[in-house]
Amino acid sequence: MCQSDKKETLRFTVFADLHYKKDVYIAAVSDLEAVLQRADRCKAAFVIHLGDFSNDYIHSPEITQAYLENPYGLPVYGIYGNHELEWQGNRMDLVTPLLNNRAVTWGTADGQIGDGSIGYYYTDMGAFRLVCVDTNHCQDVATGAWLHYPSGSEGSVPGARNGHSLDPVQLSWLDGVLTDAAAKGLHCLVFSHAGFCDAWSASPSAGQVRALFDKANSLTPGTVLLACNGHLHSNHAVRKNGVVYVDVHTVRNALWVPNDRACVHYDSTTFPCVEYDEQGTPTGHVCDRAVNTLGQAKNTWFSARPLSAIITVSTDGRIEIEGIEGRWLDDVVPPFDLPESAAPQITSTVFEAL
Repeated sequence: MCQSDKKETLRFTVFADLHYKKDVYIAAVSDLEAVLQRADRCKAAFVIHLGDFSNDYIHSPEITQAYLENPYGLPVYGIYGNHELEWQGNRMDLVTPLLNNRAVTWGTADGQIGDGSIGYYYTDMGAFRLVCVDTNHCQDVATGAWLHYPSGSEGSVPGARNGHSLDPVQLSWLDGVLTDAAAKGLHCLVFSHAGFCDAWSASPSAGQVRALFDKANSLTPGTVLLACNGHLHSNHAVRKNGVVYVDVHTVRNALWVPNDRACVHYDSTTFPCVEYDEQGTPTGHVCDRAVNTLGQAKNTWFSARPLSAIITVSTDGRIEIEGIEGRWLDDVVPPFDLPESAAPQITSTVFEAL
């Protein structure tokens, strides 16, 4: 850590894997509103989602409007998860402009959004640099070419390898962004969908990314302070080589299991279901809908309340995570042996100054 730094702090809200999709999951606009209300109450400088915000952006204007046009005037940012393009018609040229509501420097040659085919960017806030990467690249086995997950896909291209990766072009961009931050004495906060910490399941690019973190921190100690990821629907935080890695639990979809483990477990649980028109305007019709009628109800155990974290980062390396204690919806506990990290909560933690 550079001893000449004047201590500054940045306080923000992070959440992950909202998975908003009508008739599929329980996530509602009200859950996002609860996250935003908490951010405003805690005086967050901005809010960021870590991907899988919506499984169907273009048919869900109510959720993107609630985020981008939030009544608190909060700057909001987001990144690509592997479900952002899941439904047919959700192309990058349509989705990329819906990731944030502030000007940023995109990973294009001129830093402009262009055709939206580049989904990674950075922006500076005082002594801090927010670096948002896109872990939705994979490699064609036959040709070795790197591909972005396509429209209508919920993951890697069939037959490809190294899914949930950064492609070589993006890795080179990240190297330049971090090196530039080191030269300018900026402190980087890195946000991704798949994570980079070897303490839990990580992106195939994790080793290369950590090497870039180490390089930047060797140039100027404290250049990279924090890396946050979603994707895993779990709850971890650890510091390694001067970088705090945070695996942020999902907002509501606390546990998802494959079909061979799925079962009916919400017999009588209901939730308020608000209907919207094609423009995202509430129709005024609200009903109590049975959870077990949702398309992924048999596969998913939900959190009873929306989860998010308030994180305060200081330029001296002190990082405080203010989490949320949660519980399973309707106290229905999954009938599996689960690690503590799967429980529907985000643990409050403090990492002291470096």
